[in-house]
Amino acid sequence: MSRRIAMPVLAAVLVLSCGEDATGPAVSLCATQHGLEVCVARAEYQPAQSIAVTTRNVSSSPIFKDACGTKPVGVTNLEVEFEAVYNPRLHCGPDVTISDIVERMVELAPGESVEETVRLTSFAFQGWYRVNVWILDAQGSLAIETPATSGIFQVFPSAGG
Repeated sequence: MSRRIAMPVLAAVLVLSCGEDATGPAVSLCATQHGLEVCVARAEYQPAQSIAVTTRNVSSSPIFKDACGTKPVGVTNLEVEFEAVYNPRLHCGPDVTISDIVERMVELAPGESVEETVRLTSFAFQGWYRVNVWILDAQGSLAIETPATSGIFQVFPSAGG
């Protein structure tokens, strides 16, 4: 066998042996923290695409989910911490008040779920992402200082437009 053929074959075998597909090992699209299970619909997205997110209350008490600050966050290296900054102005505008936050928050009874769509920016970089979902108390203040998060998914640049 010629050396020109052997190297590409070896490279393909090594890449495919890393996981279930050529992009690497499979990861869970769901994660559970603080009584919420947060799932994304797909393992891969492109910049500017919409992400379908399902949030389910897996606790035995009602949970108030923030509708103003849900956000996809990314890293280019999985050894780096994901951003966890609460920003209710993201979806509710620069003049958002606590009354606006309370009006828009979603109460999830035990076992109840809600689906929503968040959009990646058109300049989303290639890397690993998750979606941060914030939990509030009944008065609209953060109940927990860290978000519940989805499982990790990847963003790749558009291959065809």
